[in-house]
Amino acid sequence: MHESWQTNHNEIKEDVERFEQMENGEREYYFDVHSIENIFDFYADKNQFEKAERALQLGFRQHPNSTSLLSKKAIILMEKGDDQSAIEIMEGLINLEQSNPEFYLNLGWAYLRNGFEDKGIECFNKTLEIAFDEQEDYLLDIGLYLNQTEYYASTISFLESGCQQFPDNENLLFELAFAYDKVGDIENGLKTYDKLLAVNPFSENAWYNIGILYIKNKELETANNCYDYALALNPSHAEALFNKGNALVHLGKFEDALNCYIDYISYGYEPLLAYHYMADCLEQMENIELSVRFYRQCVQVDPGYIPAWLGYISLLINHEKNEEALEATQKSLMLSGEYSEFLYLRARALLLVNDIKGATLAFESCFNLDPDNLRNAYELLHIKIAASQRINGDALLKKWHKRFPESAAVQYLMAAQFFLEHAAFAKGAKFLNDALTADPESYELFIELYPEIEEIIQNNQELNQIVIKYFDYEL
Repeated sequence: MHESWQTNHNEIKEDVERFEQMENGEREYYFDVHSIENIFDFYADKNQFEKAERALQLGFRQHPNSTSLLSKKAIILMEKGDDQSAIEIMEGLINLEQSNPEFYLNLGWAYLRNGFEDKGIECFNKTLEIAFDEQEDYLLDIGLYLNQTEYYASTISFLESGCQQFPDNENLLFELAFAYDKVGDIENGLKTYDKLLAVNPFSENAWYNIGILYIKNKELETANNCYDYALALNPSHAEALFNKGNALVHLGKFEDALNCYIDYISYGYEPLLAYHYMADCLEQMENIELSVRFYRQCVQVDPGYIPAWLGYISLLINHEKNEEALEATQKSLMLSGEYSEFLYLRARALLLVNDIKGATLAFESCFNLDPDNLRNAYELLHIKIAASQRINGDALLKKWHKRFPESAAVQYLMAAQFFLEHAAFAKGAKFLNDALTADPESYELFIELYPEIEEIIQNNQELNQIVIKYFDYEL
């Protein structure tokens, strides 16, 4: 873990070669404990834990009482998911030998993996206390482990002082900047990356990550400048190419965005997301035919990629490509089973060809699968009322409320029925309150579907007070 094999390449290379000869049955060798540790670390760094474990078994045959090899055994146990046994070994080791910083480091890592942050921090503090001239290396391990386990505030606590002590260590700066990013401290994240670039102005990943921070700060042009620096250092930087394309789309520079996505594909990266984003980009450019072609390409590359199907079918419906829309909705349902969003789009496609009965059945399936979806319930209610004069809205909603008493969508519709059809504001208020309690997020859609209700609420003190409870503004 801590002592990477790169620290003494020639010595380690010789140890590994001799071990490989033993593995192949060519010769028998004796290894001292340090050599076994080198071999173990070599394979562990490469995630070849089976070979690392065999090296450890050899080490125990030759050095059965080695505490340092016992520490490596704990690492193997953690790799196998047996953290409890690893913790027991390492707790025993620090009782036997309290001057080995690596024992405390590994125990702290095990504690973090199991949610014991305070114990982990205590071990890390002890690690640094006894690390002496190796503090810089151990600090980096601590930062990595804390970031991996998402204890970002603790990363910052350790590395802020660490980066002051070792200001030229770009790896420490990188981990600290990453932690700032994760806690949403964009200002300090940018300052830390600036320090990193002062150490190494050619760090492509630093430039890329700065771009991400500027995106989060909604400074898209500045972000793209950072992506350009990353791409100048590495023209095939996948994430920089892709993110630059996305930023250009948000800036309305669609042709430039398309070129980024094309470059991304030309470097051989997985094309699925690029095809999807190109299709969306072309749709915004109103190049509908080419957009449809790229959506087709998406669903051919990965028929199980639901976002592409949704974009593809919506585009077909919005531009009344009726035959292809019907075919696409049928295929999507065959591939995914009864997914409510595809059923909704199927219903809309059937409405395009005036198949009211088929659309009604699709909307009903949609509603039954997801009775909390206000849009689905609204569409079904109105298509049923429009399809037959014998359908009574009050009776239908009462029936739905009996079937789905907890459905916020039905409660919203009941409120609308009382407000608009009966002017029964007190009765409607109860349903509006229940709907907002269950699903306040759908209120915006509710007002979009029934815009006249917004004025009713504004002019009715009781209704206004109900809505104010769930929002920070007065309607």
